Amino acid sequence: MRARHIRPRLTFDAAKSVAVSIVGARLDYCNSLLYGTSQHNLDRLHRVQNSLARVVTQAPHFTSATELRRQLHWLPIRQRVEFKLGIIMFRAIHTGVPGYLASELHRYQP
Repeated sequence: MRARHIRPRLTFDAAKSVAVSIVGARLDYCNSLLYGTSQHNLDRLHRVQNSLARVVTQAPHFTSATELRRQLHWLPIRQRVEFKLGIIMFRAIHTGVPGYLASELHRYQP
């Protein structure tokens, strides 16, 4: 991972910001497509996220990535996908934005 080479020159906050803005944005890019995908595909993205957590915290490879993600306040990939989609649906229902999505949603009434 190329970020490992520049990481020693960055502060922790700067490294975290770069990781979230560049890689985090890529992980979030197609959440609607990732919802319901195979566990194999999510595992691949999960390994990228774990590697990035180790780079940001400058932890050795054998360090538990679960604890590192917890320190960074990052959700695992599957939960991240569900959370982001939930936020999009909440906004569409309560604010009507984006309009193309809000117009397709209908409240369930038994």
